Amino acid sequence: MKRAFLLIGAMVVTAVNAQPVERWLLPDPDEMVKASNVLCLDQAKSTLVAGALRAQGRSKAEVLALVPEAPKALSLRVVSAMRESVEDAFDFPGLSPYTQYSFRSEVCFRETLGGVRMPRLATVLPQVEKCQQVHGPEKSSPLFQCVRTVVRSAEPQL
Repeated sequence: MKRAFLLIGAMVVTAVNAQPVERWLLPDPDEMVKASNVLCLDQAKSTLVAGALRAQGRSKAEVLALVPEAPKALSLRVVSAMRESVEDAFDFPGLSPYTQYSFRSEVCFRETLGGVRMPRLATVLPQVEKCQQVHGPEKSSPLFQCVRTVVRSAEPQL
């Protein structure tokens, strides 16, 4: 066993010394944003689906049962975010689907690009409700910008 480690160590040293070391490159920021947009679009759309199913009279339990389980031994944020979207759609029916879409979109964007976990909607609910009161519940740039400002001002979770 000891000889195997020595042999492997010698091979690694030889390989490292035989080739010039290349600099580590950071991912292209534009590619990171594109990848985040793809991932976040699905998360944000889950708010619209949850709201539509709620409007059809489906129960929270029925809709939660539609969310896939995370793969074993792997906790995917996309799955937990989808569950949160369903819970938020039923727990806060006074918020329009677009307001919730704006919230989920910005939270996802901050989480994927910032590497932080953002608080749940309940934490910033009064501020998000104020955005909807001021700018209306329908899709609009001012509503999105207001919700975005609320999310960006929230402290990430530890």
